[in-house]
Amino acid sequence: MITLLLAAALSTAFPATHSGVAAGEPRLTVNEVAPGVFAAIADPDDPRAGGNSGFVIGAESVLVVDASGSPEGAERLLSEIRSRTKLPVRFAVLTHFHSDHMGGAAVLAKAGAAVLAHENVRAWARRDWQPDLDDAARARYAGLRLPDVTFRDRVSIDLGGRTVEVFYRPGHTGSDSIVSVPDARVLFGGDLVQRRTIPGLTFADTEAWVATLDTFLRDYPDWTFVPGHGSVARALDVRLFRDYLTGLRLAVARAIQEGQSGAALLDTVRKQLAARYGTWAESAHLDANIADVEKELTGTKAYPPAPPR
Repeated sequence: MITLLLAAALSTAFPATHSGVAAGEPRLTVNEVAPGVFAAIADPDDPRAGGNSGFVIGAESVLVVDASGSPEGAERLLSEIRSRTKLPVRFAVLTHFHSDHMGGAAVLAKAGAAVLAHENVRAWARRDWQPDLDDAARARYAGLRLPDVTFRDRVSIDLGGRTVEVFYRPGHTGSDSIVSVPDARVLFGGDLVQRRTIPGLTFADTEAWVATLDTFLRDYPDWTFVPGHGSVARALDVRLFRDYLTGLRLAVARAIQEGQSGAALLDTVRKQLAARYGTWAESAHLDANIADVEKELTGTKAYPPAPPR
Protein backbone atom coordinates (compact mmCIF):
# COMPACT_ATOMS: atom_id res chain seq x y z
CA MET A 1 0.00 0.00 0.00
CA ILE A 2 1.22 3.45 -0.90
CA THR A 3 0.78 6.00 1.85
CA LEU A 4 1.00 9.72 1.23
CA LEU A 5 1.27 11.94 4.27
CA LEU A 6 0.61 15.47 3.11
CA ALA A 7 -1.21 18.43 4.60
CA ALA A 8 -4.21 20.73 3.94
CA ALA A 9 -6.59 22.83 6.00
CA LEU A 10 -10.03 22.94 7.50
CA SER A 11 -11.89 26.21 7.14
CA THR A 12 -14.32 27.25 9.83
CA ALA A 13 -16.78 28.89 7.45
CA PHE A 14 -18.81 26.41 5.40
CA PRO A 15 -21.88 27.70 3.55
CA ALA A 16 -24.81 25.38 4.12
CA THR A 17 -25.74 25.03 0.45
CA HIS A 18 -24.24 26.33 -2.78
CA SER A 19 -23.18 29.72 -4.01
CA GLY A 20 -24.88 31.55 -6.85
CA VAL A 21 -24.10 30.63 -10.44
CA ALA A 22 -23.49 33.30 -13.04
CA ALA A 23 -25.29 32.93 -16.36
CA GLY A 24 -23.40 30.64 -18.68
CA GLU A 25 -21.34 28.89 -16.00
CA PRO A 26 -21.30 25.08 -15.82
CA ARG A 27 -24.24 24.01 -13.71
CA LEU A 28 -23.19 22.40 -10.42
CA THR A 29 -25.10 22.23 -7.14
CA VAL A 30 -22.67 22.09 -4.22
CA ASN A 31 -23.81 20.92 -0.80
CA GLU A 32 -22.01 20.03 2.41
CA VAL A 33 -22.91 16.38 3.05
CA ALA A 34 -20.79 16.13 6.23
CA PRO A 35 -18.54 18.65 8.01
CA GLY A 36 -15.87 19.68 5.50
CA VAL A 37 -17.08 17.21 2.84
CA PHE A 38 -18.88 18.60 -0.21
CA ALA A 39 -20.72 16.99 -3.12
CA ALA A 40 -20.84 18.85 -6.44
CA ILE A 41 -23.82 17.42 -8.30
CA ALA A 42 -23.69 18.10 -12.02
CA ASP A 43 -26.68 19.02 -14.14
CA PRO A 44 -27.00 15.97 -16.44
CA ASP A 45 -27.96 18.25 -19.34
CA ASP A 46 -24.73 20.28 -19.12
CA PRO A 47 -21.78 18.43 -20.69
CA ARG A 48 -19.34 21.03 -19.33
CA ALA A 49 -20.26 19.92 -15.82
CA GLY A 50 -19.75 16.27 -16.79
CA GLY A 51 -20.18 13.79 -13.97
CA ASN A 52 -20.45 14.61 -10.29
CA SER A 53 -17.43 15.72 -8.33
CA GLY A 54 -16.68 16.96 -4.83
CA PHE A 55 -14.03 17.98 -2.35
CA VAL A 56 -12.78 17.22 1.15
CA ILE A 57 -11.24 19.84 3.44
CA GLY A 58 -8.72 18.81 6.07
CA ALA A 59 -6.77 20.89 8.57
CA GLU A 60 -3.97 21.64 6.11
CA SER A 61 -5.16 20.98 2.56
CA VAL A 62 -8.01 20.12 0.20
CA LEU A 63 -8.60 17.00 -1.88
CA VAL A 64 -10.84 17.13 -4.96
CA VAL A 65 -12.71 14.09 -6.25
CA ASP A 66 -13.00 14.13 -10.05
CA ALA A 67 -12.30 17.04 -12.36
CA SER A 68 -15.65 17.73 -14.01
CA GLY A 69 -16.19 17.32 -17.74
CA SER A 70 -14.35 20.41 -18.95
CA PRO A 71 -11.84 23.09 -17.92
CA GLU A 72 -14.81 25.43 -17.32
CA GLY A 73 -16.38 22.88 -14.99
CA ALA A 74 -13.14 22.52 -13.02
CA GLU A 75 -12.82 26.31 -12.74
CA ARG A 76 -16.34 26.45 -11.36
CA LEU A 77 -15.45 23.73 -8.85
CA LEU A 78 -12.34 25.66 -7.77
CA SER A 79 -14.43 28.79 -7.25
CA GLU A 80 -16.72 26.82 -4.93
CA ILE A 81 -13.71 25.58 -2.96
CA ARG A 82 -12.19 29.08 -2.68
CA SER A 83 -15.48 30.46 -1.41
CA ARG A 84 -15.16 28.12 1.57
CA THR A 85 -11.45 27.89 2.40
CA LYS A 86 -8.09 29.48 1.65
CA LEU A 87 -6.26 26.18 2.11
CA PRO A 88 -4.28 24.82 -0.85
CA VAL A 89 -5.81 22.26 -3.19
CA ARG A 90 -3.10 19.61 -2.93
CA PHE A 91 -4.77 16.51 -4.42
CA ALA A 92 -7.20 15.59 -7.17
CA VAL A 93 -8.39 12.00 -7.46
CA LEU A 94 -9.80 10.82 -10.81
CA THR A 95 -12.23 7.97 -10.18
CA HIS A 96 -11.89 6.45 -13.69
CA PHE A 97 -10.74 7.20 -17.22
CA HIS A 98 -13.96 8.61 -18.73
CA SER A 99 -13.57 12.18 -19.95
CA ASP A 100 -16.70 13.47 -18.19
CA HIS A 101 -14.80 12.93 -14.92
CA MET A 102 -11.32 14.07 -15.93
CA GLY A 103 -11.92 16.79 -18.52
CA GLY A 104 -10.76 19.56 -16.16
CA ALA A 105 -7.76 17.78 -14.62
CA ALA A 106 -5.29 20.23 -16.18
CA VAL A 107 -7.02 23.11 -14.38
CA LEU A 108 -6.70 21.38 -11.02
CA ALA A 109 -3.04 20.57 -11.71
CA LYS A 110 -2.36 24.21 -12.58
CA ALA A 111 -3.96 25.18 -9.26
CA GLY A 112 -1.35 23.03 -7.48
CA ALA A 113 -3.03 19.64 -7.13
CA ALA A 114 -1.17 16.39 -7.59
CA VAL A 115 -3.46 14.36 -9.87
CA LEU A 116 -3.91 10.80 -8.65
CA ALA A 117 -5.69 7.82 -10.23
CA HIS A 118 -5.58 4.08 -10.71
CA GLU A 119 -2.79 2.99 -13.04
CA ASN A 120 -5.26 2.02 -15.77
CA VAL A 121 -6.45 5.63 -16.03
CA ARG A 122 -3.01 6.58 -17.25
CA ALA A 123 -2.90 3.55 -19.57
CA TRP A 124 -6.34 4.00 -21.13
CA ALA A 125 -7.56 7.61 -20.94
CA ARG A 126 -6.12 8.74 -24.27
CA ARG A 127 -7.67 5.77 -26.09
CA ASP A 128 -4.55 4.92 -28.12
CA TRP A 129 -5.76 1.32 -28.06
CA GLN A 130 -9.14 2.17 -29.65
CA PRO A 131 -8.77 2.06 -33.46
CA ASP A 132 -12.38 3.02 -34.28
CA LEU A 133 -12.20 6.64 -33.08
CA ASP A 134 -12.70 9.48 -35.52
CA ASP A 135 -10.14 12.28 -35.69
CA ALA A 136 -12.16 14.68 -33.52
CA ALA A 137 -12.55 12.13 -30.72
CA ARG A 138 -8.90 11.12 -30.93
CA ALA A 139 -7.83 14.77 -30.61
CA ARG A 140 -10.17 15.29 -27.65
CA TYR A 141 -8.81 12.30 -25.76
CA ALA A 142 -5.21 13.17 -26.64
CA GLY A 143 -5.66 16.49 -24.85
CA LEU A 144 -6.69 14.97 -21.51
CA ARG A 145 -4.38 15.60 -18.54
CA LEU A 146 -3.05 12.27 -17.28
CA PRO A 147 -2.46 11.57 -13.57
CA ASP A 148 0.86 12.47 -11.96
CA VAL A 149 0.68 9.58 -9.49
CA THR A 150 -0.89 6.16 -10.02
CA PHE A 151 -1.61 3.27 -7.71
CA ARG A 152 -2.70 -0.34 -8.11
CA ASP A 153 -4.70 -1.28 -5.01
CA ARG A 154 -5.08 1.55 -2.51
CA VAL A 155 -3.56 4.76 -1.24
CA SER A 156 -3.95 6.74 2.00
CA ILE A 157 -3.83 10.55 1.93
CA ASP A 158 -3.44 12.73 5.03
CA LEU A 159 -5.04 16.17 4.68
CA GLY A 160 -3.99 17.20 8.18
CA GLY A 161 -6.11 15.68 10.92
CA ARG A 162 -8.22 13.88 8.32
CA THR A 163 -7.29 10.77 6.36
CA VAL A 164 -8.86 9.93 3.01
CA GLU A 165 -8.63 6.38 1.66
CA VAL A 166 -8.65 5.66 -2.07
CA PHE A 167 -9.32 2.09 -3.24
CA TYR A 168 -9.45 0.32 -6.58
CA ARG A 169 -12.68 -1.61 -7.13
CA PRO A 170 -13.75 -3.52 -10.27
CA GLY A 171 -16.92 -3.12 -12.28
CA HIS A 172 -17.54 -0.04 -14.41
CA THR A 173 -14.31 0.39 -16.40
CA GLY A 174 -11.43 -1.60 -14.92
CA SER A 175 -9.91 1.70 -13.73
CA ASP A 176 -12.39 2.58 -10.97
CA SER A 177 -11.52 4.12 -7.62
CA ILE A 178 -13.67 4.93 -4.64
CA VAL A 179 -12.78 7.69 -2.18
CA SER A 180 -13.64 7.04 1.46
CA VAL A 181 -13.75 9.70 4.18
CA PRO A 182 -14.03 7.52 7.29
CA ASP A 183 -14.41 10.25 9.91
CA ALA A 184 -17.36 11.69 7.94
CA ARG A 185 -18.82 8.34 6.84
CA VAL A 186 -18.95 9.53 3.23
CA LEU A 187 -18.04 7.47 0.18
CA PHE A 188 -17.43 9.01 -3.24
CA GLY A 189 -18.31 6.10 -5.53
CA GLY A 190 -17.45 7.50 -8.95
CA ASP A 191 -19.53 5.77 -11.59
CA LEU A 192 -19.56 2.55 -9.58
CA VAL A 193 -22.46 4.22 -7.74
CA GLN A 194 -25.20 5.96 -9.72
CA ARG A 195 -28.54 7.10 -8.36
CA ARG A 196 -31.56 6.32 -10.53
CA THR A 197 -29.39 6.61 -13.64
CA ILE A 198 -28.87 4.08 -16.43
CA PRO A 199 -25.08 3.65 -16.62
CA GLY A 200 -22.71 3.22 -19.52
CA LEU A 201 -21.60 -0.41 -19.81
CA THR A 202 -19.21 -0.24 -22.75
CA PHE A 203 -16.24 -1.59 -20.76
CA ALA A 204 -18.12 -2.93 -17.75
CA ASP A 205 -17.77 -6.27 -16.04
CA THR A 206 -21.26 -6.36 -14.58
CA GLU A 207 -20.70 -9.52 -12.52
CA ALA A 208 -17.75 -7.87 -10.76
CA TRP A 209 -19.74 -4.64 -10.47
CA VAL A 210 -22.60 -6.34 -8.62
CA ALA A 211 -20.06 -7.93 -6.26
CA THR A 212 -18.51 -4.50 -5.62
CA LEU A 213 -21.92 -3.01 -4.80
CA ASP A 214 -22.57 -5.92 -2.42
CA THR A 215 -19.40 -4.97 -0.53
CA PHE A 216 -20.59 -1.36 -0.32
CA LEU A 217 -23.91 -2.47 1.16
CA ARG A 218 -22.09 -4.71 3.64
CA ASP A 219 -19.30 -2.32 4.65
CA TYR A 220 -21.04 1.08 4.46
CA PRO A 221 -24.69 0.44 5.40
CA ASP A 222 -25.30 3.83 7.01
CA TRP A 223 -22.88 6.02 5.02
CA THR A 224 -23.66 8.83 2.62
CA PHE A 225 -22.75 8.05 -1.01
CA VAL A 226 -21.77 10.68 -3.55
CA PRO A 227 -22.51 8.95 -6.87
CA GLY A 228 -20.88 9.59 -10.23
CA HIS A 229 -24.29 10.55 -11.63
CA GLY A 230 -27.52 11.45 -9.88
CA SER A 231 -28.14 13.09 -6.53
CA VAL A 232 -26.58 12.22 -3.18
CA ALA A 233 -27.50 8.67 -2.20
CA ARG A 234 -27.94 6.28 0.69
CA ALA A 235 -27.66 2.52 0.91
CA LEU A 236 -31.20 2.00 -0.42
CA ASP A 237 -30.25 3.84 -3.61
CA VAL A 238 -27.16 1.66 -3.97
CA ARG A 239 -29.36 -1.42 -3.56
CA LEU A 240 -31.77 -0.19 -6.25
CA PHE A 241 -28.87 0.37 -8.63
CA ARG A 242 -27.48 -3.08 -7.82
CA ASP A 243 -30.92 -4.54 -8.51
CA TYR A 244 -30.95 -2.87 -11.93
CA LEU A 245 -27.66 -4.50 -12.91
CA THR A 246 -28.72 -7.85 -11.49
CA GLY A 247 -32.10 -7.76 -13.23
CA LEU A 248 -30.47 -6.76 -16.52
CA ARG A 249 -28.02 -9.66 -16.34
CA LEU A 250 -30.76 -12.15 -15.47
CA ALA A 251 -33.08 -10.95 -18.24
CA VAL A 252 -30.35 -11.11 -20.90
CA ALA A 253 -29.15 -14.52 -19.69
CA ARG A 254 -32.70 -15.89 -19.82
CA ALA A 255 -33.21 -14.59 -23.36
CA ILE A 256 -29.90 -16.15 -24.47
CA GLN A 257 -30.93 -19.46 -22.89
CA GLU A 258 -34.17 -19.30 -24.90
CA GLY A 259 -32.18 -18.98 -28.11
CA GLN A 260 -32.65 -15.26 -28.69
CA SER A 261 -29.98 -12.84 -29.87
CA GLY A 262 -29.60 -9.44 -31.48
CA ALA A 263 -32.80 -7.51 -32.22
CA ALA A 264 -35.11 -10.20 -30.83
CA LEU A 265 -33.22 -10.33 -27.53
CA LEU A 266 -33.14 -6.53 -27.38
CA ASP A 267 -36.90 -6.30 -27.84
CA THR A 268 -37.63 -8.97 -25.24
CA VAL A 269 -35.42 -7.51 -22.53
CA ARG A 270 -36.46 -3.92 -23.23
CA LYS A 271 -40.10 -4.84 -22.63
CA GLN A 272 -39.19 -6.40 -19.29
CA LEU A 273 -37.13 -3.46 -18.01
CA ALA A 274 -38.61 -0.32 -19.57
CA ALA A 275 -41.62 -0.09 -17.28
CA ARG A 276 -39.46 -0.05 -14.16
CA TYR A 277 -36.43 1.88 -15.38
CA GLY A 278 -37.77 4.01 -18.23
CA THR A 279 -38.10 7.02 -15.91
CA TRP A 280 -34.47 6.87 -14.76
CA ALA A 281 -32.02 9.44 -16.05
CA GLU A 282 -30.18 8.43 -19.24
CA SER A 283 -32.89 5.88 -20.04
CA ALA A 284 -31.85 6.19 -23.68
CA HIS A 285 -28.85 4.04 -22.70
CA LEU A 286 -31.07 1.05 -21.94
CA ASP A 287 -30.78 -0.52 -25.42
CA ALA A 288 -26.99 -0.13 -25.37
CA ASN A 289 -26.91 -1.71 -21.88
CA ILE A 290 -28.80 -4.74 -23.16
CA ALA A 291 -26.48 -5.12 -26.14
CA ASP A 292 -23.37 -4.72 -23.98
CA VAL A 293 -24.51 -7.35 -21.49
CA GLU A 294 -25.34 -9.74 -24.34
CA LYS A 295 -21.75 -9.34 -25.57
CA GLU A 296 -20.44 -9.79 -22.04
CA LEU A 297 -22.38 -12.99 -21.41
CA THR A 298 -21.54 -14.47 -24.83
CA GLY A 299 -17.83 -13.64 -24.55
CA THR A 300 -17.79 -11.23 -27.51
CA LYS A 301 -17.25 -7.98 -25.62
CA ALA A 302 -14.05 -6.00 -26.32
CA TYR A 303 -12.22 -4.58 -23.30
CA PRO A 304 -9.21 -2.26 -23.08
CA PRO A 305 -5.93 -4.18 -23.24
CA ALA A 306 -4.30 -5.17 -19.95
CA PRO A 307 -1.36 -2.81 -19.36
CA PRO A 308 2.07 -4.43 -18.93
CA ARG A 309 3.05 -5.13 -15.33
